Amino acid sequence: MARTLLLMIDGISADAFARHAHDLPTLHRLGQNGLNVNRLKSDMPATSLPGRTGILTGLSPKSHGVYGNTIHDGARFRYATPDDVRVPTLPRRATDAGLEAAVLGFGMVRRDDAATFHHPWWVAEMIQRGRDAKPIAAEDGWLRTMPPRDDLGHLERGGLGASLRDLPDPYAGDRTVYLMAGLEGDRRLALHLAALAAVPNGPDLLMGEILIPDSIQHVAGEDHPFSLWSMAYADALVAIMMDRMEQAGTLDDVNVVILSDHGHGAVREALYPERILPNHEAAPEGGTLFVHTPDATSRREAIERLADIGVLPYDTSPFPADTAERLTAFSAPAGAAFERAPEHANPQHQSGVPVYASTHGLRPGTPSDDRFFVAAGPDIIPHQVDVADASDVEATLSTLLGIEVSGTGKSLTKP
Repeated sequence: MARTLLLMIDGISADAFARHAHDLPTLHRLGQNGLNVNRLKSDMPATSLPGRTGILTGLSPKSHGVYGNTIHDGARFRYATPDDVRVPTLPRRATDAGLEAAVLGFGMVRRDDAATFHHPWWVAEMIQRGRDAKPIAAEDGWLRTMPPRDDLGHLERGGLGASLRDLPDPYAGDRTVYLMAGLEGDRRLALHLAALAAVPNGPDLLMGEILIPDSIQHVAGEDHPFSLWSMAYADALVAIMMDRMEQAGTLDDVNVVILSDHGHGAVREALYPERILPNHEAAPEGGTLFVHTPDATSRREAIERLADIGVLPYDTSPFPADTAERLTAFSAPAGAAFERAPEHANPQHQSGVPVYASTHGLRPGTPSDDRFFVAAGPDIIPHQVDVADASDVEATLSTLLGIEVSGTGKSLTKP
C-alpha cells in the first residue's frame, strides 16, 4: 500500500482556489490529474482548531469536543489543546494499527501519537500567555507538544533536527517579525516533511500544514495582492515538495492529499461582545461568538441583547452534551465579526472598524467558509466531486492507509 502525505494549507477558500487558479498552478494540476473537490464543507464553526480536529477525527465538535479555538473548561474560556480531543486522532489510530506516523507541524496532535513529531511553529502563541494584558498560565496540553520526538532517528539522520530546533520565534517582535518568521516556519517544516516523504520505506502517514495564507488574509483581506502572494507562496512550497519527492524516486509511491481547514470572507464591522454583554463571559471567534450562559436567565438575556443588533443563536449547537448546558453559540450578521474592542475605540461604542479585514467562522452555510480539496496518487482514481462533507476527509485518509474509518464520512478515493 502506498504511503500518504497530508498537507493542510490554512484559510484558502473554495472560491479563492477557483478564482486564482493562475496563482495556484501546482495545486490545480494535482486536482486535474487526480481528485478535485469543488467545495469541501467546513466544520461548524469554521475556525482553525475545530477544522484541524475534524480532519483528524472525521467527527463533529459534538463528538470530538473541540468546538472552537477557545473552549470553556467550567472556570474560564481558554485555548483548546490536543489534550481536549476526546477521540483517537488519525496518527494515533495509524500507530495503533502498526503503521509509522510522522507529524511535522500539524496542530491538535499529541506528541505521543506519532513516532516522529514536531510542534507547529505557532504554538508559542498558545503558551507565551505572560505577554497578555492579564497574564495567565500556559496550557499544559500545548507545553507537552514542545519537545520533538524522533524515535526512529529520521530527523537527526537527515540532518533536520538542528534546523527544527532553530525555528525562528514569530513572537519576538512586531507583526512584521511574526509574518516573516511564519513564512520561514512554514517553509522549513514543509521541506522537512518532503524530506521524510523522499525517504524510501519511510513513514506510512506524513502530516503537516502551511499557516501563513490565513494570517495574511486576516490582516490584508481575502483578495488583497498580499493574500494572493501568500497563496502563491504556499503553492510554490508544494511544487518544491513534489520535486524533491520526484528527484528521490518516491513521488509515484505517495498519495498526496492537500486541503484547507476553512475559507475566508470579508468583514466590514467589528462587534465588541464585552460591551454588548458586559455581564457575560464571552469568547469571540471571527463570525462566531461563544457566551457563557450557566442558567436560563443569563441565556435569555444574552439572546435578547444580541438579537437587537441582528445576532442570532446557532440553529444547531456545536457543543458536546456536557458543555451545551452552560454555553450558547451566536452568529454575526453578514459582513460583521466579533472582536475585542481595541484600546483606542470610543468606550461608548459597541462596534467599530474591524482589525481583521477578513475572517471565518461566519454564519453556518456561508459560501466563503467552504474550502478546497485536491489529491492524487497511486490509490486515487482521478475524478471530480462537486460537494463533499467535512467528515469525508478522515474517511478518505483512513481508506488510503488501510485502517478502519472512525468518523461519519465516506471515502472519496474513487467515484
